[in-house]
Amino acid sequence: MNERTVSAEERTVFWESRAQLLRTVSHPVRLTILEALCEGPRCVNDMNTLVAIAQPHLSKHIAALRKAALIACHINGPLRCYYILKPTLVEELIGLLRQEHPAQQRERAAVIREAGRMTRG
Repeated sequence: MNERTVSAEERTVFWESRAQLLRTVSHPVRLTILEALCEGPRCVNDMNTLVAIAQPHLSKHIAALRKAALIACHINGPLRCYYILKPTLVEELIGLLRQEHPAQQRERAAVIREAGRMTRG
């Protein structure tokens, strides 16, 4: 979202679209497809060797990623070669998910103190 003041409705619409995107990618097969495409374009046969599922099921996952405008394809005869439409988003997301993110417990008093400052300020 940009810096201008946004209404609660605009904020809700914005985050609903992001939540839908996260729902789309929140499947191991789709994440595997995106990870593979981060390395470069791939044809369906190549992707089918990466995931041990039937080709029709792979096609459904690819269709969901296409509908979300994360990937697209070029057709050359019988070949369908897929590539990432939003490389910055997908590469950063995959990179972020590859990392470990340890939980950081905070002291109760510090949390309450900080929350109080946020409400007053």
